Amino acid sequence: MIPVARLDPFDLDVFLSEYWQQQPCLIGNWLRPDPLSLDQLLGLADAHALPSRLVTGNQAAENWTLTHGPLDEAPDAPCDWTILVQEVDKASREVADILKHFDFLPDWMIDDVMISQAVDGGSVGAHVDAYDVFLVQAAGRRRWQLAEHFDDQTDERFELALLKHWQPEVELMVETGEVLYLPPGIAHHGIADGDCQTWSVGMRTPSGPELMFYLAERQAESSENARRLGLRRPDRDLPSRIHAEALDNIRRLLGECLQLNDRQLADLAGRFLTSWRTWPMDEAPATLDQIMKLLADGQPLALSPATRLGVTEDGDETVLYVNGERIGCPSAMAGQLARTRTLTPDWLDHPNAIEQLLEADAIASIT
Repeated sequence: MIPVARLDPFDLDVFLSEYWQQQPCLIGNWLRPDPLSLDQLLGLADAHALPSRLVTGNQAAENWTLTHGPLDEAPDAPCDWTILVQEVDKASREVADILKHFDFLPDWMIDDVMISQAVDGGSVGAHVDAYDVFLVQAAGRRRWQLAEHFDDQTDERFELALLKHWQPEVELMVETGEVLYLPPGIAHHGIADGDCQTWSVGMRTPSGPELMFYLAERQAESSENARRLGLRRPDRDLPSRIHAEALDNIRRLLGECLQLNDRQLADLAGRFLTSWRTWPMDEAPATLDQIMKLLADGQPLALSPATRLGVTEDGDETVLYVNGERIGCPSAMAGQLARTRTLTPDWLDHPNAIEQLLEADAIASIT
């Protein structure tokens, strides 16, 4: 594995052409979020029921333990522990603000912002992710070991999916205010060098089987796919045999379910990609009357940070999907909302679309 290149300052064109989904890079002078205190982090996890975990142990001793939250407090130990809280962007607007810097990527790719608070030696062990991740060092510093070629066997002794035979190829220190970008398939092991806080911005897309599972659910709901497996010639010697004719019929039946035209496939993608792994915001919903009044007063309204959008093309028409729902609005409005994530007074002419957005929990709280 070649040494990790440095991109300082962040240059979008260079990043997309040379690094995105290709190779790691260390980015300077791009993101520097204000870290949360541990009390703030645990308070958000408790108030919003966010998934949280405590990982203790280190690679040398191979003494990993995993405790699932809710967590009341940090361990009374000076080293070798990490607290992880997922989906923090769904509970904190300040944390969610960091996602504005990723608007060059489709927001349906955004998984979450996970915050890791660690003491010296704190780690989650060597592992590999199947998705892109931006590791933002919000406080302190963390030493990272990376490998492009590695033994992917996991250690069955631990609940964590840790690599059993870890051999790093590259090592680097990431300081406060730096961002380590890792494409899918790069194994990594991060160790806190003193107290530190890392924000992990994950960009996750569905796998083939996950897409197939959603397709199966949708197809099962359609009366067009109600035909069942047929068998004209059972085996007279052994009727229970699943023979060649049955296999051919199964293959044909499966093939029929995959026969989607462009419009059907675009609709499937729009609904699935904008609803996959969404997390509801814990906020008081606005009413349609409140929304209409604020827009009439000229006040723009932001979408919720948790809202995921996607657009597809149907001929000359731009179709908008929000949190799994197809929104009935003109093409110009669809493009405007996808670009700005903001409702403007122009939307007053489309109350039905606003009502759809409310029902999809897409509009941020106005309180």
